[in-house]
Amino acid sequence: MAVAAQESTADSWYQKGLKLMEDETYEDALIAFNKAIEMDPENASIWMGKGDTLVRMGDYNESQKIYEKSLEMADKTTRANPQDARGWFVQGELLQKQSKYDEAIKAFDKAIEANPKYAEAWYRKGAWVQPKQDIVKTLEESLEALNKAIELNPEYGVAWSEKGYVLSSLADPNIDHVLSSPANLNAGLERYNESLEAFDRAIELIPAESKNSLALAWDGKALALVGMGNMLKDMNRQEEASERYEEAVNACDKAIELDPNFTGLEARLIKAGILSELGRYNESLATYDEVIKSMPADSAIFNATIMADKGSVLVKIGEYEEALTTINAALEIDPTNPIAWKNKGEALNYTGRYEEAVSAYDKAVELSPELGLLKASSWQGKGDALKASGRQVEAAAAFAKAKELGYKA
Repeated sequence: MAVAAQESTADSWYQKGLKLMEDETYEDALIAFNKAIEMDPENASIWMGKGDTLVRMGDYNESQKIYEKSLEMADKTTRANPQDARGWFVQGELLQKQSKYDEAIKAFDKAIEANPKYAEAWYRKGAWVQPKQDIVKTLEESLEALNKAIELNPEYGVAWSEKGYVLSSLADPNIDHVLSSPANLNAGLERYNESLEAFDRAIELIPAESKNSLALAWDGKALALVGMGNMLKDMNRQEEASERYEEAVNACDKAIELDPNFTGLEARLIKAGILSELGRYNESLATYDEVIKSMPADSAIFNATIMADKGSVLVKIGEYEEALTTINAALEIDPTNPIAWKNKGEALNYTGRYEEAVSAYDKAVELSPELGLLKASSWQGKGDALKASGRQVEAAAAFAKAKELGYKA
């Protein structure tokens, strides 16, 4: 009788819900969370679990309503007891899920103030922070918090995984421009090595049943390997670069196997890009098609980027008209997509439609973010189109702008 009573508590139903959500049995997870809510309707953590399940099911509008309700409960808890570290932690989690990052950090700081040895609060403070103007400084602050979480719990697998993501970002020369000079590329490689070590530690520590967290670690490892491969390529170490890309494909496959419908979608996208880089174009196109088929119906904007990337592969194999058809379909979905405009310019260049190409590149330049090489490569493409149409002075100016923004031939 005691066991039966224990199995029908709010917490037991909550734990069942978490397990069912991890197993991607979402309808059953909702039933379990609803059972828990019936028994403990003021528990913000249970409501948050229900919201997380709805996110996994693609019901973002309903999940936001649930998160708002949870936040009200968590706020009530911390008002009643300002020293309730768990209450502040839950509040921070909910604020983070609603992209209210500054408020979330304050809540995690309150949790740490109430309990300085709260490893989970240190982890959450370091994870998924909103980058500010000084991105490097923000990432370094994140790394400091994650190291504190690991110091308190050296076997904290997801903290090691997040540390890997932060180190990988710090190694990216598009973020830390100091690393873009040839003299500093070795420092960037060392950061990538540290990142890979962190991901390997995470993969070792995260329990096998935590498939989503494990998939994220493999996905992050793939991204770090791609970044490292790109850096080796810039150093003219092509053979080593290709080895890293092949390792990245294997890491993507691990992520897809573990979590095919969530993290696996991003892993497929990364894999498609790597296969293109390796010259395995047919495999790349097939992988892009898999991603497009797998995307939820309400992810049209993301689908536009995938179609634009697919268009780029079609350009590489000389299928210019099919590329333009694919890219134009992407632009019908999202006319503000700079990747699509840049790839359209490339396809038009190859078909000799230089004036149209210049217009497409102009849109890409207008819509591209300042950070990263998309804007630089768009200026370079525009320069190619201008040069081909005999506008040499304008072409020289475009090439100079591309170089200024970091374009490397």
